[in-house]
Amino acid sequence: MWKKVLAGALILTLLAGCGFRGFRDVYEDIFRPAEPVEAQAPQEQTTLFLPLNRNDSISPYAAQSDMNLSISGLIFDPLFRTDNRFESHPCLAESITSLGNEYIVILKSDAVFSDGTPVTAEDVVYSYQQTELQARRYWQLHTSIESVQALDGRTLLVKSYRADKNIAGLLSFPIVKQNAGSNALIGTGRYIYREEHGRQYLAANPRNSQASDKIREIDLVALPNDGTVANALRSGTIHCLYTDFAEIGDYGLGSNSFLMQSGNVVYVGYSSRHPLLSQRRFRQLMAEMVSRESVASDVYFNKASAAYSPFPDSYYDLPELEKGRQNDDIINMELEQLGLSRGENGTRLYEEKPMELHILVNSENTFRVKVAETLVRYLSYYGIQAVVEPVAYDRYLARLSSGDFDLFIAEVCVGENVDISPLISGSSLGIAGDCSDAQLLEQYYAYCSGTISCAEFLQEFERYSTVTPLVYRHSGVVVSPSFTAVMTPVLRDIFYNIDKW
Repeated sequence: MWKKVLAGALILTLLAGCGFRGFRDVYEDIFRPAEPVEAQAPQEQTTLFLPLNRNDSISPYAAQSDMNLSISGLIFDPLFRTDNRFESHPCLAESITSLGNEYIVILKSDAVFSDGTPVTAEDVVYSYQQTELQARRYWQLHTSIESVQALDGRTLLVKSYRADKNIAGLLSFPIVKQNAGSNALIGTGRYIYREEHGRQYLAANPRNSQASDKIREIDLVALPNDGTVANALRSGTIHCLYTDFAEIGDYGLGSNSFLMQSGNVVYVGYSSRHPLLSQRRFRQLMAEMVSRESVASDVYFNKASAAYSPFPDSYYDLPELEKGRQNDDIINMELEQLGLSRGENGTRLYEEKPMELHILVNSENTFRVKVAETLVRYLSYYGIQAVVEPVAYDRYLARLSSGDFDLFIAEVCVGENVDISPLISGSSLGIAGDCSDAQLLEQYYAYCSGTISCAEFLQEFERYSTVTPLVYRHSGVVVSPSFTAVMTPVLRDIFYNIDKW
């Protein structure tokens, strides 16, 4: 999505200096949602108008804007698509076979480009190489997969750095025709790009059965600037718009939206140098003291889900989890056992000194600052004093790298293969963890290779508690009032079920 909607600047100005309740009150005053309506049966959608950034490409390895990338997803198919349970399903691939940390991928025999030429293994290798042009988008692909080689016309050898039961989730990059040019729009997708008499549109691809029988053409509406996007959506000039709900202004785009898992987990990290925070039992108690549901509702306005494990709550392999919190009396008793006695004013003392924790957070992310403030509120309920230290992003990274923090609030994306290793080790932020990080990582890799079950790994995660996951943020599609279909957007494909509209 074009990120800078005009309303954003106004809202951020209004929110500046507000307390926690003020943040929510101002939001509700501006974007109070409509009264809920009764669920209705899906209606047919026969037309579709999508916004197009006229200054950007639609080619998947040249496009920069989120909406143009969404459009390219209708033109180009991947080897596998991942649903909202993070299960991967064959698209251009027929099968994948594991050989330890090597995988054999067979292409479908009838996979063809829109010009009628067959999709070959060499096209896949070429496409894999093109992902380097979108390094930020496909960074997990290159940190997990060592190489992709063509063995014959339909067979690929994928080598990964370690065994990964969810490796197919990384094979979701668009397949483009080898040497067709960086701006060529010859794909295998559900639609084909057309231009006629100044009109830009997508036409249903007769070679792809996943195109909609009802929506045979999709009009692309070139908008002059970012400020017109929200108005175009509300007026029905465009029908839908992707958003990651990363900015306050995103919440003002419209009241009707379809949410999906983003794979972005917000969590609390701990200093291994702190005499109290380095104790596993205190970290375990932290997970009991904070209400994840409150963070999801009060900070992210229900555009997030509580994280009771390091995995997304919809993850297909997740066992049944206990979601209740411990009794407050038990928590207070255990804090006493850890040496956190109560002072005269009710605040906690540690080693006979007033206890105060400092929570480091990136000041440029409004939501995470509010998460830190929420954490302060919950800690104070148990007599633990804490203060928020919001600093500029560069300074934030420098302090993390040097270990200059007690607690910190951070966010990491686990990706379509649900790789939680950066969450465990803090490697995505350059944090030097304690030895328990390495031990827990070993257990995680055992789970990835199928040696232990998810339930067994979660027992180890709870035992070590190297970090405390709080919420998994959602992204989604905001739709116009005239949009009638029920969408099922997924990561990298907001039009996942367009054939069912």
